[in-house]
Amino acid sequence: MEKSMKKYIAAALLCLPLAGCFGNSATDNTLIGQIKKVKRVTPIFCNNRVDVDVSLGIMRNGVGSMSTQDIWLSVPDGDMVTAMEANAATGAPVKITYDTPRVAWCWQDEWATAVEPVK
Repeated sequence: MEKSMKKYIAAALLCLPLAGCFGNSATDNTLIGQIKKVKRVTPIFCNNRVDVDVSLGIMRNGVGSMSTQDIWLSVPDGDMVTAMEANAATGAPVKITYDTPRVAWCWQDEWATAVEPVK
């Protein structure tokens, strides 16, 4: 084999495992919970982001289950952050749609894609 062909094969073998890191491992997941807090994070080596702490246990009129299993989601900046902050202030239950990327270097393991109040 030629040297250049060996280089191409070696490069392909090295890149194959990395190709599986891109994309999402799950999309359009949904959850219903209450937004506890909206936090603006400013990491040293990554871009600024907004994270949301969602409690999966819903309290109604002070009665209900207290969940110890919360989920942290990263939220794209813009209208969704405003909606998350408004729902956190009222404590109203919300339905959140989120994706789970295969690799999340600077973000939470789940990314919020939509939020809507539950009636």
